[in-house]
Amino acid sequence: MSRMKSGLFDRADEPKEEEIYSVSRLNKEARYLLEDNFGSIWVEGEVSNLHVSSAGHQYFTLKEEDSEIDAVMFAGDKKRTEVSPEDGMALLVKGTLTVYEKRGRYQLRARDLREVGKGELQEKFQKLKKKLKEEGLFEEADKKSLPEFPASIGIITSPSGAAIRDIASTIQDRFPLVRSYLFPVKVQGDEAAGEIAGALEQANRLGEQLGLDALIVSRGGGSLEDLWPFNEEVVARAIYGSHLPVVSGVGHEVDFTISDFVSDKRVPTPTAAGKEIVPDRRDIARELELKEEKLLEGCASIIREAKQELEYLTGRYGLRIPFRHYEDRSQECDELTRALIETGTDFLAEREDLIESLVDRLSLANPTSLLRKGYSVTYDESGQAVTSFADVNKGENLKTRLFEGIIRSVVTGVDESE
Repeated sequence: MSRMKSGLFDRADEPKEEEIYSVSRLNKEARYLLEDNFGSIWVEGEVSNLHVSSAGHQYFTLKEEDSEIDAVMFAGDKKRTEVSPEDGMALLVKGTLTVYEKRGRYQLRARDLREVGKGELQEKFQKLKKKLKEEGLFEEADKKSLPEFPASIGIITSPSGAAIRDIASTIQDRFPLVRSYLFPVKVQGDEAAGEIAGALEQANRLGEQLGLDALIVSRGGGSLEDLWPFNEEVVARAIYGSHLPVVSGVGHEVDFTISDFVSDKRVPTPTAAGKEIVPDRRDIARELELKEEKLLEGCASIIREAKQELEYLTGRYGLRIPFRHYEDRSQECDELTRALIETGTDFLAEREDLIESLVDRLSLANPTSLLRKGYSVTYDESGQAVTSFADVNKGENLKTRLFEGIIRSVVTGVDESE
């Protein structure tokens, strides 16, 4: 029988003051219960999401197929063990169960580590790496050179991740003449490897039509599991089969994937991929200035040599060299000087016109310009761009990117046409 009266609990159900827990008290008592009841235990699992703080503390997850637990090894405990955990490593961890009171988070405080293997993912990585190396997919002789001045490049990554922003901003700063085409894919999860391989094949099919000179395959950092699509055989073979040169910029400096080994150029980060694939316009400008200086120096050198020859002949024979001869040489030097200067000036003017033309074309193709005009891009729950009414269902959550900000919405109905 309910004791509710007029929407309120009966006073008999009201808690006594000593029965009310504060959050901090609850977390503290939960911590004591865990520590007192379990004491020191050994836990076996595979390491993932390893992070080392500036103070030297190691934070990681111990996982098995369908369960996981957070773990921490403080710097003081770390000094007493010879094992350094790595993502994918299988460990026996000795420690105590506790609660991080500030967050109310249940975790294992590790005090000793014993390696029991490299873990399933690490074993798969090494096995595939060995197989592909023996087949010759990593041979330096097969790697293609990157173009010095690319006109168009393809970028294979997530449309919503930090990688595309880093790559685009780097290219825009260094060489805004280049046209960039995004081939959007998932970069994490079970479907990611197939999408990445498919995008590589599509970019190669459209390469001539789009004028593509090179490709970037990239994503930001993450755990071994997060980066795993770039360790799949289907992706490795798609990169190797590309007739366009491929730059692999996956993860951070310490991360290595199968994609890195099979690609034509491996760089440590997405930002580095942008730097590797295009030249720096400032370096080009400095090179042109040096060439102009050399042209002018060459002209001055010809004039000096002619003058020295004239002075030598005049002094040796004690007679005046016919002015006609001198005038001919002088006119010849003047004409050569003008020709060299005009050549350099024309070269610089042509480069300037080309740069202005390509910048105009890049501005027209810039997605940000379209967004500024009032256009928008809508993504479904998986992050894929919505291009048809058939891509969404009633009740589905959508995200619409505008020039400024994002609108989140729910589909109330779908019509083929108004």
